Amino acid sequence: MQERTAYIAERYLQIWSSGNAAAVTGVPYMYGPTVQFYGRVYSQDQLIDEKRRAIRQWPVRRYVHRPGTMRITCNVPQRKCAARSIIDFSVSNPARQTGKTGSARFDLGISFAERQPRILYEGGSLNSRRVGQLN
Repeated sequence: MQERTAYIAERYLQIWSSGNAAAVTGVPYMYGPTVQFYGRVYSQDQLIDEKRRAIRQWPVRRYVHRPGTMRITCNVPQRKCAARSIIDFSVSNPARQTGKTGSARFDLGISFAERQPRILYEGGSLNSRRVGQLN
């Protein structure tokens, strides 16, 4: 479960950093019917709406786990694992000529109770951020 959790956490950031369609169409496959998302409980439809808003604001996104920071803990009897890392990010909106870069703590909870793993929660907090105009 630990290796699978690390893979899911890596793959998640790859998908969220890729094309905008993949970031939304993957929600029904990656998340449970409800998910704790940065402190709020969302249905899948609400989460899709939230992700679409984020994509409109920041159509260009790059998120990566900082090497050496990922920690995985698992509760084997409950078939759940949590990944925690520091991520580095850059987002931009070329149409508005704005962008942000920074780092954040990233938390991802995964359930292995069903045939397919599902994200139960996603959260974190901002460590640092720089906002600016694109040149």
